[in-house]
Amino acid sequence: MDLDSLRFANFSDLDAAITDWEQMVTKLKVLQDDAKDALKAKSDKANWAGENATVTRAFVDKTAGEFADAHTQAETITKILTDTRGELVGYRAQLDAAIHRGVQKNLTALDTGEGSFTVTMNIHPDRAAKGTTLPEHTQQDVDAFRDEIQNILKKATESDTSAAKVLTLIVDQAKYGFSDAGYSGRDSAAKAVAEAEKAAKILTKDPHDVTLTELNTLNTTLAAYKNDPLFAERFATQVEPKKILEFYAGVADPYQGFGRDPKFFEQAKQLQKNLGITLGTATLSDSDKMQGWEEKMVKLGPDRLGIDDANDPTGFGVMSNLMRFGDYDDQFLNDYGDKLIAYDKERNVKDMSPWVNNWNQGDLNFYGKNDRGRDPMTGFLEALGHNPDASTQFFANPRELHQAGENPQVTWSRREAEGVPSLYELAS
Repeated sequence: MDLDSLRFANFSDLDAAITDWEQMVTKLKVLQDDAKDALKAKSDKANWAGENATVTRAFVDKTAGEFADAHTQAETITKILTDTRGELVGYRAQLDAAIHRGVQKNLTALDTGEGSFTVTMNIHPDRAAKGTTLPEHTQQDVDAFRDEIQNILKKATESDTSAAKVLTLIVDQAKYGFSDAGYSGRDSAAKAVAEAEKAAKILTKDPHDVTLTELNTLNTTLAAYKNDPLFAERFATQVEPKKILEFYAGVADPYQGFGRDPKFFEQAKQLQKNLGITLGTATLSDSDKMQGWEEKMVKLGPDRLGIDDANDPTGFGVMSNLMRFGDYDDQFLNDYGDKLIAYDKERNVKDMSPWVNNWNQGDLNFYGKNDRGRDPMTGFLEALGHNPDASTQFFANPRELHQAGENPQVTWSRREAEGVPSLYELAS
């Protein structure tokens, strides 16, 4: 933020916007209550049959929900604008006070354009009136004055830009309708986004180099924010889908884990759950970035990741174990399931499933003694179990559903033969 932009800022337009949003919040609250008490309540009590019992009731529920989301979004926007205005007014007051103190030492700050400023003497001795005694200052005074102004402008810029970022993210959450992302103000929303960016940086590391401390930090952050819409969307879109799968496979692979602190696998187990829930929350966003992310993840499904971990699994092999946890978007689950079913049918041969043939998949599931995560269909069906609407849509479409991994004759396991423990055993 430029020095003059803050020093001479006129907040009248922002004040008017806040007033408009406050009025909008009040009006939407009335509509929300009417939709809940008059519309949805009557719909719930109605003795409908046939299509009315399904289509119409679902439409009423969705409409009532949209009014609630509209109120939540308007309230969040109002709080962010109000917080930002308060912060900027505060920084302007700090700037005025700093400049006033500088004048007492014959110093002032001048805006030079393009976000920069210069510190100069307020009155040059050559231009001072005859007999005027000017305040003296040292180079230390000049440096301290410059640093104070820079610090104020830095904070004001952060407040302004972070507000713009979170407002854009909130609006982008829902392409049609409104987002249910609610925050108490700019600080809480901006913190969620900042924490997402910090956590995402850990996933960009080589999973073999990640430390127990870093994995613990990642899990702590994901556990705290896994249901936060802005956090989840920002976190997911900061890392390419393939890198996320590579990271989890590298952390989970027991071969790579030999020699590590046993607590590492306790953290790896938590990562499967926390990462799965976080990615599920992220898929609920309608932002263009998240839509692109989902398309890439589905496309990755049949492909091997090209890594040494977990016997170089497919995208399906890793992602299906993560989606055992969390609430995933209906359309994403249907698109993912369609591709998985097609691939399963293509690869499956008589009396030999590509999933239960254990040399083909590494250990990727920590939850269940008898389920080492070899069959991605199992994880996908668990994901459907968390989402009744997606499940209804998926099974309503005509498909030849083939459940891989049901041939009792295929029992050979190289890992079991070599005595390699399952993830469940390592994490227990």
